[in-house]
Amino acid sequence: MISEENKAIVRRYWFDFWNEKNVEVLDEIAVEDVIFHFPPGQSHQPPTLRKWFETALIAFPDVHFTLHDELAEGDKVVSRWSYEATNTGNFLGRETTSIRVQDQGIDIFRIEDGKIVEMWVAQDSLGLLQQLKVIQ
Repeated sequence: MISEENKAIVRRYWFDFWNEKNVEVLDEIAVEDVIFHFPPGQSHQPPTLRKWFETALIAFPDVHFTLHDELAEGDKVVSRWSYEATNTGNFLGRETTSIRVQDQGIDIFRIEDGKIVEMWVAQDSLGLLQQLKVIQ
């Protein structure tokens, strides 16, 4: 069933790409020019998935995602996730804080021909910035 195949692709995104830090898996699971949809005011809007990964690993090299729920229908997969990470590198032009943070969100992925082509990202950016003491 196509929905199960699509969920397997998205699981590779969370576990192989993010948790195992395997950037090479991107060529297998996503098109290079993935279209991102972020909420207005999102603090970080990367030009490519690879750039997002590189930027995140500079700021939070120990980031680890937990996948709580996933739903699939047709060409879409929805993931509810959380992560924990320690800020040990530059983030949004700010110095390292060494603060341990937690974040959560829901992403919607659109899969076409076995690859991620589009993503809608919704996460608690305000909460993350508050944890890092960027804003109060």
